[in-house]
Parts: sequence; C-alpha cells; structure tokens
Amino acid sequence: MPSLGPFTTFLPHTLRAKMILGVILPLGVILASLVVVEHKRHQAAALKHLSLLASHSADLIKHEFRHEMLEGDFTRIQESLDTIAESNGFRIIYFLNPAGQVVFAPRGKHKPIQLKNTQPGCQPCHRLPPEDRPKSAVVTTDDGERVFRTMLPIENGPACARCHDSEQRLLGELLTDISMAPLEAPLAASFRINLLWSAGMILIVMLSITFAMNKLVIHRLEGAVQTLKRFAQGERGVRLQLQGPDEIAQLGTAFDEMAQSIEFQDKTNRALAKDLQRQSERRRELLKKVITAQEEERTRVARDLHDELGQGLASITLGLTNFEILLASEPKEAKAQIRKVRSQVTDMIDQMHDIIMDLRPSALDHLGLEPALRTYGEPMLEEVGVKLDVTSELKFRLPVEIEIAVFRTFQEALTNIVRHARAQRATIRLAMRDGLFEGEVADDGQGFEIDQVDPMNSGGKGFGLLGMNERVALCGGELKILSKPGSGTRIQVCIPIPDATRD
Repeated sequence: MPSLGPFTTFLPHTLRAKMILGVILPLGVILASLVVVEHKRHQAAALKHLSLLASHSADLIKHEFRHEMLEGDFTRIQESLDTIAESNGFRIIYFLNPAGQVVFAPRGKHKPIQLKNTQPGCQPCHRLPPEDRPKSAVVTTDDGERVFRTMLPIENGPACARCHDSEQRLLGELLTDISMAPLEAPLAASFRINLLWSAGMILIVMLSITFAMNKLVIHRLEGAVQTLKRFAQGERGVRLQLQGPDEIAQLGTAFDEMAQSIEFQDKTNRALAKDLQRQSERRRELLKKVITAQEEERTRVARDLHDELGQGLASITLGLTNFEILLASEPKEAKAQIRKVRSQVTDMIDQMHDIIMDLRPSALDHLGLEPALRTYGEPMLEEVGVKLDVTSELKFRLPVEIEIAVFRTFQEALTNIVRHARAQRATIRLAMRDGLFEGEVADDGQGFEIDQVDPMNSGGKGFGLLGMNERVALCGGELKILSKPGSGTRIQVCIPIPDATRD
C-alpha cells in the first residue's frame, strides 16, 4: 500500500472519529448538493414565473396602448406609460422604433437614447442566431444591477397601414426591465436558511451517530480491546462474552472459541512438558540403574569366576598332582582320584553353563526365541513351584535386535513372577499377525496396582517395568501392563516387523 505521507498526520486515529468523519463528510456533501440543487430549481421556477409575468405585462401594455397608437394620441400614451411605471415596479419601459431609438419612456427618459444590439446588455440574446433568441433574459445593466429584460416585437398590421408602410414587418419593440432584487433577496434568504437547516441536521445526525456508535459499537470494541490486551499478557481465562446477533458478537464468539482452544492447548502442553520432564527423570534414573546393574553383574561374574571356577581349577590341579604321585605306588587310589577330578570338571562345566546362560543363552542364537524362553524359564519357575506353558505361532525367526529385546523383556517378567507374583501357573504366548509381533506373559498371581508402581516415588521399585517399556519402545513397539490385586498380571508386547510377509 502506498504511503500517504504527511496527509496521514491530519487523519483521525480513533475509530470513533473515523466513523463520524466517514458519515459527516458524505452527509454534508449530499445535503449541500441538495440545497444547491433546490436553490437552482427555485431560482429557475421563479425566473419562469417572472418570464410569464413579464410577457403578460408586456402584452397588456401593448394592447392597452394599441388604441392610442391608432388614434395618434401620443400625449395619452405618455401619461399612461408614466402611470404604469409608477405602479407596477418596472425599472424601464421603452418603446423602440426599428432603428433602436427610444420613442416612448416613462417621464420622458427617452431623449436622446438609442439602443444598439452591440451593447453588453443586449449580448445575452443578440449573440445567438435569430431563431434561438429568447424573448426574455437576465442581464446586468451598466450600473451593475441585475434585471429581467423582455423584448416584445410590435408587428405591422392592416390597421397600421394608414401611417406605416405595409411592406414593413416590424414597427418597433416594447422593452421592459424588471429589477431582480425583490426576487433574489428571498431566494438568498431561503438559501441561507436551508444551509443553516442542513448544518443543524448534520449536527443532530453527528450527535445521534456518536451516541449510537458509542452504545452499540465503540463501547463494546473498547471492552474487547482491553480483554485482548489481558489475553496477550497471559490471562488465558478471559473471555469477550459479547451478546447479540451482529458481527461484533460473532467476532467475540470466534475469539472465545479460539481462547478456549488456546487455553486447552496450553494446559495440554504444560501437561506434556511435565510428563516429558518426568519421563526424562525416569530415564536418567533408569540409566543409573542400568549402569549399576552392569557393574553388579560384572562383579557377580568376577566373583563366580574367582570363587567357583578359580577354586575348582585349583582343586583339579591339586587332584592331578595327587594322581601323579599315587599313579606309581597305589593305582587304585589313583583311579579314585581321577574320578574325583572328573566330577569336579563336570561341576565346573555346569557352573560355566549357568554363568553363560545368565549372560546370554546360547539357545537364543541357535534355536530362536521360543526354545530360549522355555530353556530359561522352566527351570527357574519350577524352583518356586510355578508351572510354565509356552506356545508359539511363529513360522520364522524375528530380527536379531527384536529377539534380544523380547527375550530380555520376558526374562524380566519371569524374574518378577519368581520374586513377587506368588503364582501357580504362568504362560508365554508368541504370535505374528498382519506384520506385527504379538507376545504375552501372564500369571495367576496376586497382581498389583499399576499406578502405585512409580520408580520416582516408590523407593526405586518399578525400574524393571520401566526398562521393559524402554526396550520395546526402542524397537518401535508398545508394551501394555494389565494387572489388578488378586487378578494376576498380563504383560503384552506388540512390535511391527519390517517386511514381515512370510506368515
């Protein structure tokens, strides 16, 4: 939009002033135009009536003096002309001969007057072609007075043949001037009155518009502006609450809906931010627990290697030494020593197998998820009297990273069953449907309240569940925990498998 430059300095800056100005200016122009048009119409009507009056008056004068002209009583003509000039308000009454010389005028003012059509007062008519010349016109005399002039031709006739040539068409003209002052004064007064009425009407309209706009528009908009300022400063609970069916009320309704939506979004965002902060804190705690668990696992493995395998190897070394001593002197004792060493080696193999199974079951790499869970879970649950059932509908191996995540998740679930469930039966179900891996671990134990297990507020309890959820989430899946006190626990895992079309 082009800049208005310095002109904008003079424009009103408030809505109230703009609305008033936008009404007053067009209204003033319209009323002024109407007054001018009405004045021109009255003026034209007055001139038309004056023209008819002047024509009728000239006809009366012409007919009145016709008899005296035929009789040649010029004295009587002069006396009658003086009387008419005094009583009818004519400024000038001239009888002109064809040469333009004034032959009769009131009180003998015709001597020595001769009018010519080249004079300025005659130009309004004589500058036009003869067929277009009006019989009357408003002209300005030499002394500056405006008059209404009428020219009535005196035509030749049979009765005039006694004195005039029958070939002569015009015998002269009757010229009358009527002053415009008596006519223009009322018109000017009427024009001034109309202007004053228009000004008064504009003032009344301005006051009415100001009152109506303040009541219906400005006051409501000012309240809306204050509400919007408060909303911009962070007061999300404010509302416009504008009543009515008009556009301002519709604007208020739209704002209230927008404000309600923004307030809801703010609450949602704050809740999400709080939840994100809580999740971040939980993940930090989980990371600490993972690091601690790794160190504890390493410590346990080192201790098992030292205590179990180290002592076993030392015992085997000592047994082999004794075997070497007894081999030559006491063969029977040497064979007994060999059997003892063989038993120790077998125990060490079992211990090594347990350590390897704790670190990573070989069945997961060689046989797959179902055999690994069965191999790991059945012995552990049998020790606490829980029967485990494993069913699988899988027809192909899962990706390695997903198998590991599912195994560790179910491993934690089985460990929780041993430690907390007090169950008698547990089931593991594995399936693949529509490109999704679905796994479930369930028990008939005592269950628990899920909302009460929060690692941040329960003294560190629940990190196992949090770790399970994190493992599944890293694979793009979802973990659900369903449990109630006295109703057992059900853990469901759902993970999308890329390119899972072989089922």
